Amino acid sequence: MWEQIERLKAAVDSKRPLQPDLLKIIIQKFREEWTYHSNAIEGNTFTYQETAFFLREGLTVKGKTLREHLEIVNHAEAIDYLTNILEERDLTERLIKDFHAILFQGVKDINFALGEYKKTDNHVLTVSGEIHPYCSYILVPQEMQSLLDWYIASKLTVHPVKVAAILHHRVASIHPFPDGNGRVSRLCMNFILMKNGYPPAVIRNENRFEYYQALEAADNNDLDPFVQLVANEVKQSLELMAKSLN
Repeated sequence: MWEQIERLKAAVDSKRPLQPDLLKIIIQKFREEWTYHSNAIEGNTFTYQETAFFLREGLTVKGKTLREHLEIVNHAEAIDYLTNILEERDLTERLIKDFHAILFQGVKDINFALGEYKKTDNHVLTVSGEIHPYCSYILVPQEMQSLLDWYIASKLTVHPVKVAAILHHRVASIHPFPDGNGRVSRLCMNFILMKNGYPPAVIRNENRFEYYQALEAADNNDLDPFVQLVANEVKQSLELMAKSLN
């Protein structure tokens, strides 16, 4: 898998710099797909076509709530923000909190502060039917700092796709925020990928069950299924780019 990914990346890199018009189309496609699938996984009812229409035309979609519209436009803005700071910044707690704040800007029906860690404990019912408690809110600051320390050390020796996948899982397993942790985790993952010259890994809504299964396996110390899932998505994104360039 790693050899395939690196061959595809080399093929794409050989075409750089990309023609501006083609680059714009590729960025738009990733932006729309990433926004649609990341929100759909969390329950947003926009279709892909509705997401693309709203982002391109700025016109609201009949029958959809204000909250759902804000989830779409805020996620797209978070991607724009991520893209604009790739060269000048690295992943930090401040950046992770910025992602959270952007995702919830303008949303009225929330009872938490934007870009701030959770103040109470939370948990989830896993796909296997087990109640899985996340990191206690008291421990979140030190766990996040430990995670960023791991990232700084690992990015020098571990393949970027693997680093991105593991960091996604660890952010999700800490679950540092009251809401939006899945979307924040995927933004962090793709920040690392894109900073290292890879396209984003778009976790597709139709693969949601496999995604949650792989995350649960990682919770039980088997990281391979999740790393493989992310690697497959990166490979698909590279294949899409290579096909567009040819």
